[in-house]
Amino acid sequence: MMPFELAADVSCSFCGYVAGAIECAIVAEDPLAVALVNRSQYERGATLVIPRRHCATILEATDTELASVYRLAKQVARAAARAFGACAVNIYQNNGLKAGQHIPHLHVHVVPRYSGSDPDRLFRQQDFAISPIADLQGIASVLRAALPANP
Repeated sequence: MMPFELAADVSCSFCGYVAGAIECAIVAEDPLAVALVNRSQYERGATLVIPRRHCATILEATDTELASVYRLAKQVARAAARAFGACAVNIYQNNGLKAGQHIPHLHVHVVPRYSGSDPDRLFRQQDFAISPIADLQGIASVLRAALPANP
């Protein structure tokens, strides 16, 4: 199988989050995956869900890892609806540079949408500033409190 072209990255920041070497705002986690607040808040509560093990694209992830990632994505989507009143959600992921993948570690975007959201807007990383960690921690706290008791 031919791998997708990926961004050259000496060290994987997502692996840094998983290892605790880079500060982040964790919303939920399980043995195979972690959900963390996206540093770029496309919409309030935008979150990334990543496998703990480094795998660059969906082609490298196991079915069990994908199930875990998407289970957490579903939980975060429910929490955003409860916590922030999201009325819709985009859940997506990109594989390879030509698909818009900027970090070479599989990640699923969970982007809550609201009554005032533009349903046709595409989110580009370069269009958004990085939020301060204190803001991200606050969002994570609200989302954690709204996680379903029985996912």
